[in-house]
Amino acid sequence: MPIQVVCNNGVMEEADAVATLLAAHRQAVAIVERLGKRWMGAEGPDATLIGRRLDSVMAEEAIARRRAAAAPVADVVEMKMKAAYFQRLTAHGWCEIDVDDLRALLGSFTKLQS
Repeated sequence: MPIQVVCNNGVMEEADAVATLLAAHRQAVAIVERLGKRWMGAEGPDATLIGRRLDSVMAEEAIARRRAAAAPVADVVEMKMKAAYFQRLTAHGWCEIDVDDLRALLGSFTKLQS
């Protein structure tokens, strides 16, 4: 697959393979889940520190989700992989997907060259 250039927050960078971006998002979701569990059981100053870290990790998860949604697809296989992944995210409630993520996802599908 040829390397494609995508724009994320105004910065041009080389796109990773769709599978790599989805794996990065999956890892970010796992970190959010682990920290969320720790935060729920924490008390006092520990809860405050974990809460701050959780906010930071949730922001990183949102960025990873947007990058995965906006990544261009090279073929129908990648399109199906992305569609199945985001369908699982919404069906299982693993994270909240906002309208901008859905627009980026659908927009990446429309750019597929036939």
